[in-house]
Amino acid sequence: MNLKYFFTTIIISLLVFSASAQEIKSVNITGKVTGDTKGYQKIFYYGQSSPVAEAIIVDGTFNITLPFTETYTQLFYTEYEMKINLGFRPFPLLIDGTGDIFIHLEIAQGFFKSTITGPSATVGFHSFLKQQNEITAKVSDEIESSLGRVWVPQNDPLYPKINFLRDSLSKVYMRDLLSSSISENKDSFLGAYILNSAGRQLKITELEELYDKLSPQIQKTPDGEKVAAYIRGVKGTNSGSQVKNFVLNDQNGNPISFDSFRGKYVWIDFWASWCAPCKQAFPHMREIYAKYKDKNFEILGISTDSKIEPWLKILPQINNPWPQVWDSKNIMSEFAVTAFPTSFLIDPAGKIILKEVGFTQNGELEKKLAELFGKK
Repeated sequence: MNLKYFFTTIIISLLVFSASAQEIKSVNITGKVTGDTKGYQKIFYYGQSSPVAEAIIVDGTFNITLPFTETYTQLFYTEYEMKINLGFRPFPLLIDGTGDIFIHLEIAQGFFKSTITGPSATVGFHSFLKQQNEITAKVSDEIESSLGRVWVPQNDPLYPKINFLRDSLSKVYMRDLLSSSISENKDSFLGAYILNSAGRQLKITELEELYDKLSPQIQKTPDGEKVAAYIRGVKGTNSGSQVKNFVLNDQNGNPISFDSFRGKYVWIDFWASWCAPCKQAFPHMREIYAKYKDKNFEILGISTDSKIEPWLKILPQINNPWPQVWDSKNIMSEFAVTAFPTSFLIDPAGKIILKEVGFTQNGELEKKLAELFGKK
């Protein structure tokens, strides 16, 4: 055997193995669970575009290994809260890199009151969430002290007062929390992440003021740019505002320019494959489309899925007859979209007529179309 060839092959194999090993990145989550689980031993976790998976608590501990390619949020809940509390509130764990995360979970208190050690961004965001929860409790206490009750049915005369007070107090306390959090993290990725996660409940002037506190480098991070895009979106999506041209690809990879719809009324529908209300709206939207498609009218569906695969998979199932594109450029932030579905009606000159969040039959957008085109 040619020894030179033999050793060259060995070296190449080792290099390939080394490169492959470097590509496999993961984060390891170890949980210590205390308290009586009452036999409910499962921990559930999922991401925006990943299915629910589960880990089992064995001898008071659970272990989860997750892949890591970029910063994301993994959501957790317990079987205990599903069975005992008859519902759950998903707990977001910020994963900003590889390494180890340790969670001490008192089963009856839940993830939001757990103790976490690990990467600074993960721990910092958890601390922010704890303070946010304290604000929620404080607001409820003040409402009860002022009005005697915290929750009432919508038909109760006290409902508007409770709702107004809750909204007002929450905004005041959250503004203070966000202000201190951004001041502490203005030079950190976490500052932009927190502002992007929770800042949209502020007035746009307050959000812009906090965004300006971030260092120029942090403003250029993906989350910083999302905040900036949202600010532009709020300012630019008032009735009468001009829609700037954008280009996104359809399911076949063909670019579709928004300017190509000039001269038509356009219903822009921001949706996602995981959004149940979005999919529930489609049958009636198809009826509306059939009614007006020959009247200088078009619908443009924009998928906001974080990955393209779920969108491509569901398109044949929903089979909507209007153009569909995938939001690979975060256009939804330029429109200040924070809930799904969100729709915009654009006039033939490219100006916004109205915005509608959610979808109901005979809603404002449908009424406007009937006004524009008349009823058959």
